[in-house]
Formats: sequence, structure tokens, C-alpha cells
Amino acid sequence: MTRYADGAEQYRSAYLRGLQPDPELWVDEWADQYMRIPRETGAAEPGPYRTERTPYAREPMRCLSPSHPAKRVVTMVASQLMKTQIALNWIGGCIHMAPANILMLLPSLALAKRVSGRVGKTIDATPVLRKRVAAPRSRNASNTMDTKEFEGGTLYATTAGSASNLAELAARYIYGDEIDRWDVDVDNEGDPIELAETRASTFGRHAKVYFSSSPTIKGASRIADLFAQSDQRHYYVPCPHCGERQVLEWENLQYTDDYRQVQYLCCTCGCLIDEHHKGEMLARGEWRAHAEGDGETVGFTLNALYAPLGWVSWLGLAKQYDKAKAAQDKGDLEPMQVFYNTRLARLWDAAQEMTKASELKARAEDYPLGSVPRGALILTAAVDTQHNRLELLVIGWGEGMERWVVDHQVIMGDPADERTWALLDEKLKVRYRHVSGVEMAICATGIDSGGHHTDEVYQFTRLRRWRNVLALKGSSRAGRPVLAQRPSKVDVTWRGTTHKEGAELWMIGTDTAKDWIYNRYALGEGPGALHFSKDLPDDFYDQAVAERKIARYVKGHKRIEWIKGKADRNEALDLLVYNLAMAHLLGLNRYREAEWAKLRQAVSQGSLFDAQANAEEAPVPAPLKTASPPPAAPAPVALGRRRSVSGYLNRR
Repeated sequence: MTRYADGAEQYRSAYLRGLQPDPELWVDEWADQYMRIPRETGAAEPGPYRTERTPYAREPMRCLSPSHPAKRVVTMVASQLMKTQIALNWIGGCIHMAPANILMLLPSLALAKRVSGRVGKTIDATPVLRKRVAAPRSRNASNTMDTKEFEGGTLYATTAGSASNLAELAARYIYGDEIDRWDVDVDNEGDPIELAETRASTFGRHAKVYFSSSPTIKGASRIADLFAQSDQRHYYVPCPHCGERQVLEWENLQYTDDYRQVQYLCCTCGCLIDEHHKGEMLARGEWRAHAEGDGETVGFTLNALYAPLGWVSWLGLAKQYDKAKAAQDKGDLEPMQVFYNTRLARLWDAAQEMTKASELKARAEDYPLGSVPRGALILTAAVDTQHNRLELLVIGWGEGMERWVVDHQVIMGDPADERTWALLDEKLKVRYRHVSGVEMAICATGIDSGGHHTDEVYQFTRLRRWRNVLALKGSSRAGRPVLAQRPSKVDVTWRGTTHKEGAELWMIGTDTAKDWIYNRYALGEGPGALHFSKDLPDDFYDQAVAERKIARYVKGHKRIEWIKGKADRNEALDLLVYNLAMAHLLGLNRYREAEWAKLRQAVSQGSLFDAQANAEEAPVPAPLKTASPPPAAPAPVALGRRRSVSGYLNRR
């Protein structure tokens, strides 16, 4: 006969277990007593977990204990030191001692599956957890890759890239791993970190949040921002010679050219410390806070110099640094950024290797905005759309793509208001006086169509294509040309087909354009150089260098990205990119000496009635609008005359 489960017995067993008090242990004590590291995960040291192997992990685990008053724990540490194992110990301790819903968030779905698999293997290897977590079955959804039910709650493993993942459940414990790799804005609903913490708001002081990551770039690192809110604890270890406690810093590592001697220089007694002393130093180390913090966040930072013996050695770090330094000397900054982020747990500031705003400002020249210097032979313009204004930048181009900032204006007004665009139209019709006396018109204008005013940009450019007033949009794909070979039609007829006479959208390769611009910031004269007027505001230079180039790995593939700080403005850089795209539209990047000579001849033929025609260095007035202007420099546009008739506007 088939034997069925005795429901009454199961009820009594569960009831008696519920009457037993939960273990009163800190997470580190629980890990030392119960945690097992499974061999199936490929760990270098499988078997019973020992906190004494990584003594610096004890205090973070104590702060994560349910009875500790800290609400948020932040670890900004180097890779492969303690972040994930601390999370596993914490999750296991919570399931055993204080069960409740646990939300585990990872940057990508692939990483979420990998970490969830590691959690599953850890549960199987740890007896006290195996008894409490539902066994995986093919027809049972209680234990799957992303959901693991246990007595008193459920563990959810998912990504931080979806707003629904962050809003559909409540959890007492929140774990966010590698938060610097998370999206900045999730589905236009805000910061994922704030969305994640909101899931634990109903638990009040009983909630616990753990964020871990190695830092990335200065001004854009979330883990650095959270660490700045904390009490900023650093690990102090004693010198084996003088006993003075100190923080291990990379600058004090001393090694010979042949790497035969790699030692640490004590900043107190000046003695050299061999690496074999590190085990004793770590065991006697202690965490010390460097700030008061917000009262509810505890933060820890640690670099790879603290790695236990047998893990990352000082010798390996020295070799990796020298390799990165050699690449940096050749212009490749990526290896050094990786070393800073993953080994030193430091922010990478690419601006240290790039032209600074102060250097650009120091090169400002004595010519007023609104005038065209002698070397500028043709004008382009760019417009950036913001929620309450339009920003205009006019660039004068000379031989070899040398550039001068001719005009910079901010048009205050809502881009949804037609009057704002009417004012812009008047400014684009302004003619600028060259030092020779010739009045020059803008030959091509690019307008940013991104943001919340795409339709207004299309409407403005639709009937002004004959003036080369074009809608632009940055391409999300890296390695694209500065300007696409042809535009895409964005107006659709009532039949669902694109309208030939409708609005056009030109895609630009922003990464390619920014590479071209940044590589020429250091040039003061000659082809490719950029000249600034003394009348430009100070923040213009800050905006021009607001972005930095970093390397990220997405699904195992390296991706080079330009990124800026969350509070930084980059309108000036965007305007320089759009002007470069307009120069490519006019074909200036392909001009030879003959074409530039024709432009020089055109701007040198000033009006005979202009009193300043022969005064080379006389003051230049502001831009003029005239009903019958003098002969202007011809626009070297290879494009045919564009029709201003749009059937799109007359469609039924």
C-alpha cells in the first residue's frame, strides 16, 4: 500500500520548530559554525567557512546581523576580496535565524542566474539551509533559478534593470551587487537604488540593505556616493617592526625593476615589510571610521594589498601596474582604469590624463564673441534643446579644420512654445562680420532632436532644409561615422509609408566625434586646434571637458563609453559635436588647399564702402542683420538645393 504523509505529524513538527528560539548569533559566528563553501562552485578553498582567513570581513558581517542597528551596509572594495561571500553568509544567516523576504539584485540577467546558481549550491552544501529551503522539483515553482522559498520567506534573484522587478514585492533584506554597473535610470522611473530601498520601507528599523561594488569613474560612481554618506571605515593593520597601525596604500609598495624584492614601506618607522607578515597583520587589524556619516550607513573600503596569502600577491599587483603604466604611456588608459577600480578600489579620474578646463580657459584669445577671426572661413551652427532653453553655438572653420568659437548664446524659453523657435530662427539669419569686412552667413545648422521636444525639432527643420537646418540624433552604436551618409525619413503618411518630402533625421557618431574633439584639445594652433573667445563664461570650459572615456564589460564584451558625472553639464561638448557633424555635412573634412584658397579669396573681398575693410586689427562690431547685405562668402555646399515644400503638411 502507498504510504501517505501524516499531516498531523508534519504540523506538530513544524509547530515545535517554531517554538524553538532562533539562534542568537552574529552573522560571522553563524558562518564559522554552519556555512560550507561547495566545491561545485569552483572555489579555491572549499569546505567549512573560516572568518579567520579574511579577518577584515568579520565587522561587515556583524553590521549585517539582524540585531545590529545599522540600516545600510556599503562595501567599496577590490574584486575577489569579500563582497559576494559576505552576501552569501548574510543570506544564509537570515534564512536560518531571522527569515523574511530577500531581494537580490544584479546588473544583468546572466549574472543574476550565475549568482543564483551559486546560492543554490551553497544551500545544498549547508545542512541547516538545506532543511529550510524547498527542494528543487521540475513541477514545483518553489525552488527555481530566480525564486527559492524557505520557511518564513522567499529569496528573489533578478536584475536591477527593470522597474517591475523593483516594485512588485516587499522585502526585509535587500542585496545589490556591482551597483556601479546598474542603469542610471530604470524605465524612466528614477534611480534603481532608491527604487530598491523602497521595497524595504514597510519593515522600518528592521530592514537591512547591503550594497557592494568596486568603484568606477569619478563623479559617476554610485558606490562612491553611498560610501561618502557612511562613516567611511578603513582597515588599519600593525607594522610588524614598530607596531604602529596604518592603512595599506599603493604608493608605499616598493619593488625593484626585476621584481625580486617586493616590500611595503612603513610610513612610521621606515622599515620594509615582507609579504609573509601579512597574515599576522590582518589578524591584528581593526576598522576605524574616518567620518560621522548619516547615522544609519556603515561603509567599508579595502584594496587588493589586503588579499590573504595565496590570493593576489604584491608581486602580481606590481607586474599588473607596470603593464598598465606601459599601456598608459602609449595612450591606452583602459588597463590603468581597470587597475584603479578592481585592484585599488579607487575612483578613476580620466581628467587627470586629459586636457583640463583651466588649460582651455588660459588659452582664451582677445577677440569678442560675434566677430569672425581672420583664420575662420566658413560658419556652422549647432543648437542643443533643454527643458527651459535652447543653446546656440556658432563655429568658424579654417584650413585643416581649425576652429574658432564665433558665438555662444542661450535662448531662454520653453521649446514647446513657438515663440522660442521664432527667436532662434532670427538668430540663425544673423550675419557675422569677418575682420576683412565681409559679412558671413551660417551655412549649416544641426539641432539636437533628443529629449522631450523631438516633434518641435522636426517641425522647425521640416521647412528649413533648403537652409541646411537639420535634425540630429546621436547613435547608440560605437564606431559610427561622425555623420551618416544619408538621413532617415521620420514622417509617415496615413498609409504607413515614409513621406519623401517630410522631416529628415541625421544620425551622428557621438563617440567618434568626441574622440576627434578630445584628441585635439591640446592643440593651440594649426589644423584641428580650437580657439576660444575671452567673452565665454567659465562654465563653458567645464562643460567642454565634462565627459570621460571609460571601459565597461557588458555580457563579457568590452564596451568603451563616454560618461559624465551625474551633476555635471555637457551642453558645450554636445554643441561642439553637432558643429563637427555640420562640417562633415559640408565636406570640410575633405577639403584640400584649392578649396580653402577659394574661401580665403572670398572672405578677403570686403566691401569698398566698409570703413574697416583695410583695418586688419580694428575693433569688430557685433553681428548685424541687414536688408541688403554686402556680398557674402559663398557656401561650399555640395548638396543640391533643397525644396521647402512639404506634402506632409498638406496630407489628408
